[in-house]
Order: sequence, then structure tokens, then C-alpha cells
Amino acid sequence: MKQNSEARDEIEVKIEVSAEELERVRSRLQELGFTLTATRRKEENRMFDFSDRRLQNTGCALRLRDYSGKCIFTYKGPQKPDPLLKIREEIETSVADFDSIRRILEAIGLEETFQYGKYREKYARELASGPVEICLDETPVGCFVEIEGSRQGIDEIAGSFNWAPERFIQRNYIDLYRERMKS
Repeated sequence: MKQNSEARDEIEVKIEVSAEELERVRSRLQELGFTLTATRRKEENRMFDFSDRRLQNTGCALRLRDYSGKCIFTYKGPQKPDPLLKIREEIETSVADFDSIRRILEAIGLEETFQYGKYREKYARELASGPVEICLDETPVGCFVEIEGSRQGIDEIAGSFNWAPERFIQRNYIDLYRERMKS
């Protein structure tokens, strides 16, 4: 769904599900005509910031991701106000060498501030309202379905599963990890 070096607004929500519900979601996605675009794979994410946490303090993020050997470097801008959806500028590009990018970031004064992993599989489908990508994420802090697309696409897919907007989670994985790992 995303192109190399693309800057755009990312619009998404997460819905927390049980492991059993995740299996039902997987089956239902096939019934709804979604195509599996990436099988279940390990994903490692490392967040970077300056020592004064200026990115975090302004609601921004700089992430280096390794998704089974595919490396992606991402900037995320501050979250835009919305009562239901997580909307923020996203600029991302594929990079050839995870370790070299990490060393470059450290050489210019950034430091790794957080690391987290998960298993992810991806599905996609073109709707009348545009493309929708669904990620099924298994993390140490729970299972989540992430829906990314237009507002109409998210509403349509959430409706297909009878997920009310009250189930929408706007928080990012860093906040969820920090919140749930300390309990």
C-alpha cells in the first residue's frame, strides 16, 4: 500500500482482540476478498530521539523497522486531533542496511530510546473509498487488528466485523507497551 519515500497522512485504528478472535478475523478477511500480502513474520522496531527527547515531546517519532530482512525508516509527525482515528503525517522509505542507518543516527546525536517486537501479517484490498491495509499483530501486550486506509474504508471494515467505535484504539504500540509492561 505504501510507496518508497512517500509522505502522506496515515489514518488508522487498532482494535484489541483475543487470540481466538484473531483466527476468526483471518478467516473473515478472506471472505471479504482481502489478499494476504505478507505472511506472519517477526518485526523489530527501534525508536530514536535526541537526549532532550525533543521528538517525543512534540509528539513525533523516528523509527527503524526490520520486518524479516526488509528495513524501513519512518518519521511520524504529531497526531492530529480526531475523536476516533489516529491521523498523523508519515514519511517512510526502504533502506538497505538496518545497522548502518542505526549507526548514522547515533553518529548525528540520536539515541535508541525504545525497542519493541511483534509478529505481523498483512492483508490488503481496494475498496470504493480507496486501498485498505489490515495488519494482524501479535505482541507481548496483546493481539491487535490494525486498519489503515481512508475514514470511509476504516468505517466499512470495522462495520463488517461489528466493531463499534468504542473499541478503536488511537494509542501507538510504544504507549501500549509502556502502560502494560509496568503492570
